[in-house]
Amino acid sequence: MKYQHIIFDFDGVLVESNEIRFNGFRKLFKDYPQDQVERLVSYAKANGGVSRYKKIEFFFNKIRQEPVSDEQVDHWAVQFSELVERDIVEAKSVEGSLEFLREYFNHFDFAIVSGSDQAELRRVCKKRKIDHFFKAILGSPAAKTDNIAALLSELNWSHERSVYVGDSNNDRDSARANNLDFVGRCSGLVDWQKFNVMFVLDLSSLYKVLH
Repeated sequence: MKYQHIIFDFDGVLVESNEIRFNGFRKLFKDYPQDQVERLVSYAKANGGVSRYKKIEFFFNKIRQEPVSDEQVDHWAVQFSELVERDIVEAKSVEGSLEFLREYFNHFDFAIVSGSDQAELRRVCKKRKIDHFFKAILGSPAAKTDNIAALLSELNWSHERSVYVGDSNNDRDSARANNLDFVGRCSGLVDWQKFNVMFVLDLSSLYKVLH
């Protein structure tokens, strides 16, 4: 096998939870003008993998053109978790993901690097009973590119033998920034056929692509 280490994004790669997060912003900002909230949702869809902290800042600074403090961003981020966490725990797994983790747990080293809030992500993985598959579970507020770099360094994983599996342009860019190969999952965020990357419809075909 070319690869020994597989790093997964979470939403849209292991769990079908992208729409839960998009709707989470609609619920979070339900008291704000709907057109502004839909601009945020469009931004979130176009920038999958970017943390909720950056998206909340974008909503206030760019869409509403008003200042927002770090404390306010943190407050909104906590509320966002409260709105979406239970639904994400109960969300459907991406087809083939659980089977892949179970079957190849002893063949590869697995990790998660996601734009989701790290504390929430670890709780969700524990509640879904998948946390034991992963050597590390990393999330925001640290940037995905930085978390991948830290992971490779701390676990001493070689770039040549590591691959990142994601579903957004941000995922692809973060992999490239760390000189990693990339596999795109077709979650609906990106049409990977338009790009020169390996891709899978779901994780039932991931082993064939990696082999």
